[in-house]
Amino acid sequence: MANNITRETLREKEVQELTLEEMIFIHLADSDSPIIVKDLYLKSTLSFLKRNIQHSLNNDHGKDIIPYIGLCTILDQLGTCYNIKNAQEPRFNSNGIKRCLVYFGEFNENDKLIDVLFALRNGLLHKASLTSHDQYKNKYYHFRWDNDITEIFKEAEKEWNGNYDLLDQPGEQYLTLINVDLLKKLVYRCMDKAAKLNQNSLIELRLAGGKRQLYYDYIRTSEIL
Repeated sequence: MANNITRETLREKEVQELTLEEMIFIHLADSDSPIIVKDLYLKSTLSFLKRNIQHSLNNDHGKDIIPYIGLCTILDQLGTCYNIKNAQEPRFNSNGIKRCLVYFGEFNENDKLIDVLFALRNGLLHKASLTSHDQYKNKYYHFRWDNDITEIFKEAEKEWNGNYDLLDQPGEQYLTLINVDLLKKLVYRCMDKAAKLNQNSLIELRLAGGKRQLYYDYIRTSEIL
């Protein structure tokens, strides 16, 4: 049976009265408008990320790195927070991005996209770098953005071995291309799937601190004056 949780059903509740499904509903709500409970406005970090991603993509000074970091962070957070009930646990038990792509993106565990997005996130988030080295598979990546490709990523024509001399002109053959528009659609689709599963009580929290950790880690509150 569907939970049918809405903003209106939460208005008269104290935070302490919220069920786990209601807290997850708040976490996955991506609107700019806060959710109102008794005496409090609530907004999740996911809603901030989504707003900042869109703002960055519309700003020539911010669209080169920040949106990609934000999109990868959303994947990481979803995979860190949630399991799908009665679904086989992915082998990536401690990797949020990979878990999310298997669970909510519905990708096969061996899909190349999983490794590519993990490498993209590591390069950008750790060093704001357009190169990345997957130490587990000893694979090197050199990234560029291209919204004209027809898939989320296009594999490099030749595998790069980490030798920077090879990237001197012509180095395009070593580029892994990323389509940000298609990546954004994938990430938002993962959010939507998690939200729909929650309405049917089909996802479960995997945070050690339970509902309180979800609240304190990922939801910002402000008092209604």
